[in-house]
Amino acid sequence: MSESLPGPARCALLLYALGAEAAAAILERLDPEQVGRILAASRKLRDADAEAVQRVLQEFQQVLQGNRMLPGESAAFLEHLLHKTGAAVADVSSDEMGLCPEADADALAQVLQNEHPQTVALVLANVDVKRAGEVLQKLPMEKRSEAVLRMAGLSAVPVPMLRQIESSLQAELRRRNRGQVRRLDGVETAAGLLKRLPKAQVNAMLEDLTKRNAELAERVKRNLFTFEDLAGMDDRGIRNLLKEVDGQVLAKALKVADEGLKQRFFKNMSERAATMLSEDIESLPPMRLSEVEEAQKTVVEAAAALVQEGKALLLGAGDEQVV
Repeated sequence: MSESLPGPARCALLLYALGAEAAAAILERLDPEQVGRILAASRKLRDADAEAVQRVLQEFQQVLQGNRMLPGESAAFLEHLLHKTGAAVADVSSDEMGLCPEADADALAQVLQNEHPQTVALVLANVDVKRAGEVLQKLPMEKRSEAVLRMAGLSAVPVPMLRQIESSLQAELRRRNRGQVRRLDGVETAAGLLKRLPKAQVNAMLEDLTKRNAELAERVKRNLFTFEDLAGMDDRGIRNLLKEVDGQVLAKALKVADEGLKQRFFKNMSERAATMLSEDIESLPPMRLSEVEEAQKTVVEAAAALVQEGKALLLGAGDEQVV
């Protein structure tokens, strides 16, 4: 539930966690529109529970200890306080927008560290709730509290202003990212591209690469053919592969495979053999992922050998053989 709560709802949870005295003091400082937003949000919290409070308000964990909320209790709690304080209420609605979708919580938190609390509130109110919560936890306590308070007061924000804020944030994010290195797996990327090419081109390129760097060429070849690629092997190849691979090794390899890949093997076996393989897979005890991957590697090596010998066909782009 906490991942779908807007800013005013989170403020309602905060007020509940703070208790009557502190919440009343805060409500007295807000204008009717702000109070209306919080109250309107609190009325929708019928399914809120203590766990939701703790998830949304982790930064106030020391306050939340000992506080628990029953379904719908926050609305009654706030309405009681409003009656007690005499605060006026305006009926308002909210508009959800998203800012800087490419920035993760760490990057946003770094950029917002030195921003004015009102800017922080605007940004947090206009990004997805998951990121907003993560960013809030990374900010200093005093800035968190001020941001939450100001967030409750947000209503209509001009779109041009939001776009200007987003533009400034993106410029700062780009400035901070200069000189940083993006890590990637070049071998995996190269293999992924080769998979999309016709067989003749792939073989020619691999032959040339082998002359230049045999070790690198071998690594690319290993990545060219993955266990999941067996779903594209022809039926004759699957049947030949079943003759080459030990049944227990195949069972381990298929332990975490999707149902479609399992069916590729089952359909090329007798009903009895398919049933036995299925039972072998189901009866396997819990095992390390590395064991499964080792079994898959064994199957892939056998399959690659069959393809090279012309005993199997692996289909790629345009139904061309790629290994």
